Amino acid sequence: MLQNRLHTSSFHSRQKSIAANSGGLLFPDEMGCAASLPSAEEFLQEFKPPDSEYCDGLTSSTQNIDLVVQQKLFSWSGGDFKVKDTSGKDYCVVQGKVMSMRDRIVILDTSGNEIACCLEKVFSMSPAMFVYGFKPYFAGQNPTKETQNGKPLYAWAKVWNTVLAVRQKYNIQMAIGDDEYSDTNSPDYEATAPGLLAPRLQVAKGDAGCALIERPTIDWEFANSYRVTVAKGIDPILMLALTICKDKLEEKKNDG
Repeated sequence: MLQNRLHTSSFHSRQKSIAANSGGLLFPDEMGCAASLPSAEEFLQEFKPPDSEYCDGLTSSTQNIDLVVQQKLFSWSGGDFKVKDTSGKDYCVVQGKVMSMRDRIVILDTSGNEIACCLEKVFSMSPAMFVYGFKPYFAGQNPTKETQNGKPLYAWAKVWNTVLAVRQKYNIQMAIGDDEYSDTNSPDYEATAPGLLAPRLQVAKGDAGCALIERPTIDWEFANSYRVTVAKGIDPILMLALTICKDKLEEKKNDG
């Protein structure tokens, strides 16, 4: 049976206990970079696959998907790289594009077909990245004014971080119009760090866990990389785009 609510777990009980017993303050082990994510087994739930998938066949309804993504990959300076699963099999390609006004990242399938494009809107009022597809997200959607290699781009998602949050928090609003997104106060997805300085995120859709974005503190096998675990029925390209946008927003914040 598909589940739409998180199970009560020792992880969530611990989080509530911390908040209740410390007046909202965080213990040292919850504040540092080493604060850990819950396991996939206790956090990830199962979802109905999306009606609109940007690359047919990439979303799995039978198993979680594990991807390895280079940190700082998103070579906004123009590099390309392959995203692989944990067995080493190629999953998709990420391609950096250097533009005169703003850089962008294009995600392609392994055959070279363009799936999605991530870019920043120069005049956005808050730190935000936008994810576009190369086909409509829903029936009747018109393209935006954005293009890539002469091809029209369609609004898919907006990714932004909550500036005043105690811990890192990123939000995803899905497109509900030609260039319009869901309510800012009720994001479709919320990604939260487990600790104040932790570089990793746990992603929820509503109140159900849908992805884990892990960056090992010390792990030679996956050094300088993110490991993205995506729940059954969740579009992995959207979670990859979230990881890309997180990396860019973090870079901009650190650069001041």
